[in-house]
Amino acid sequence: MGKTQMLIGISVIVSALIIAIINIQSKRKRKKEEQFQTTKKMREDSLKAALSNTMEGSAEEPSVPHRPYKVEYSTGENQNVKERQPMLQVVEKNRLAEKKYIFRANETVMLGLQFGTVGVLNSLENAEVWCELYFANGTYCIRSFGKGTVYVQRNKKTTTVDQRGVQLKSGDSIQLQDTTFQIFYMKG
Repeated sequence: MGKTQMLIGISVIVSALIIAIINIQSKRKRKKEEQFQTTKKMREDSLKAALSNTMEGSAEEPSVPHRPYKVEYSTGENQNVKERQPMLQVVEKNRLAEKKYIFRANETVMLGLQFGTVGVLNSLENAEVWCELYFANGTYCIRSFGKGTVYVQRNKKTTTVDQRGVQLKSGDSIQLQDTTFQIFYMKG
């Protein structure tokens, strides 16, 4: 009986150690998962804050942020003839993301460098405007401000944009550094 009790005692101790090790591992796993979820939540919150662009504009110049979105449009048959100007869809593509923007003909679109990133500018604060897209004489045009080199590519031909401007056609691509902006006219 002495050996049997000793074996039972050893098996109880080994079982207790195994259970303790499993508990410690599950606590570590739970703690690691909580840290991961916390880090993920912080990243999501900072990304939401960056995308919402909650910076306040100056009191003199009201700033309306241009947030990317996808939209389904109707044909616009019930609109007045004056309102049937084409809208502009700008698809911004870089290494990390693809964003879509929709602009009306009366809006001027500023492209340039803000916070170290090339993109559609939401405000002119801390921004370097390289070029602007505007609607004139029934077509969209692009004009450079000379801050950086801006290229327009149509089919396989490429041209450099200057201060006088270039007319844009649907399907053209604008290149600023490593960011491409595809231009599409949409029926208004």
